[in-house]
Amino acid sequence: MKRFLWVGLMAGVTVLAGAADFSRTGSDSIAMRGPIAEGDVGKLQLLAAPGTALLRVNSDGGDPQAAMQLGRYLRRQQWDVAIDTVCAGSCALYVFPAAHRKHIPAEAVLALQESVFLRAQAGPEHMRRSLLEAGVPADELERETAALAAQLAQVAALEADFAVELGIAPAFYRDFRQVAAQADSVRQRFPDQEAAIYWWPAAARLQRCYGITGVEEGTRAARLAPDGYLYVPALSALVMGDQALQACP
Repeated sequence: MKRFLWVGLMAGVTVLAGAADFSRTGSDSIAMRGPIAEGDVGKLQLLAAPGTALLRVNSDGGDPQAAMQLGRYLRRQQWDVAIDTVCAGSCALYVFPAAHRKHIPAEAVLALQESVFLRAQAGPEHMRRSLLEAGVPADELERETAALAAQLAQVAALEADFAVELGIAPAFYRDFRQVAAQADSVRQRFPDQEAAIYWWPAAARLQRCYGITGVEEGTRAARLAPDGYLYVPALSALVMGDQALQACP
């Protein structure tokens, strides 16, 4: 299987095209636009200068391993992250929590999806369906299912190591399952939309439950509907809050 297909399936999408663009936006800031891909840390290093302390992001996800590398770079440099519009998928799972301080201004959205750990737990039948939808021929299906399962297990182990290194509680990469289960009933309110499910955990929960500190979230609470979700028509995205989750210890 071609690498881009594996990356796309691990990132939660069928096709993952393009790569992020980086540009300087001020004496202390760099902007990242687009999906995260291998080599992005090198691009960032080329633009970094003394005094650089902020990465502005607008990303709908990307390669999990590349996002972990980017997250580690931000942690070593003690850079902040500010979300310009959206930080979703791998951006939300690995880049956002690694930053020193995290800013979610008004109108911006933090949007988590399934982690690689959860994808690895999905089972072979789910993987077969994903591969069929991605266009894998039937005569290659069993071989590619086994290969995808092995790749997911390998990256899930890297994800676990990443969490330990950054001091992130494992539940951060697992609680999406309960969020997605509750989202099924909410999704019925939008029968004409194929809305993708995302999760936007509150700053208080990120700190108390998962050990992710330094989050400034702006108007999140006011933007969620009374029963705890935000529908984003431009992205065909249903962004859920924390209402499906129990209080953490």
